Amino acid sequence: MKANKIAPTLVLGCICLVASLLLAATYQVTAPQIERIAIENANAARAEVMPEASGFSAVDCELLDGVTEVYKSDNDTGYVITSKAKGFGGDITVMTAILPDGTIEAIKVTDASNETPGLGSKTTTPEHAAKFVGASVITMDAEGEGQYIAPVSGATYSSRGVFNAVSAALEQYSKL
Repeated sequence: MKANKIAPTLVLGCICLVASLLLAATYQVTAPQIERIAIENANAARAEVMPEASGFSAVDCELLDGVTEVYKSDNDTGYVITSKAKGFGGDITVMTAILPDGTIEAIKVTDASNETPGLGSKTTTPEHAAKFVGASVITMDAEGEGQYIAPVSGATYSSRGVFNAVSAALEQYSKL
């Protein structure tokens, strides 16, 4: 009677062990490829916001709250700073290209996947990104100092997330 209970348990345990080993082996094989593709995508996004750069090098510095990475162009055309801020559905990730004079050349929202489709996703459009170009100080207050960045109608939280991410990038640049 006991053998009838032990045999299925051993078989199930062996199946779980084999499945776990196969899963671990698959991860070991695919992890370097996934990392390589992520690096290529990040470099392509950096080149998109700062096309005149010949390449990018990571800057080793103390990162401010919200900033995830800082890259300097190899030909001294500026910096590309990646930052995150809370939107409506989660973090919004933005790459901000900043010229040596401290003005924004371009921004690109690289991840707003948790934002409301049709509303929050409007903050990823080129029209919204263009509002930041040329600014060195930004504000969401129409009467505040700096370039006024109007939020996308109906997407206040998402607009504030993009604004806060770009603000963090500008602050990080000022610390460099």
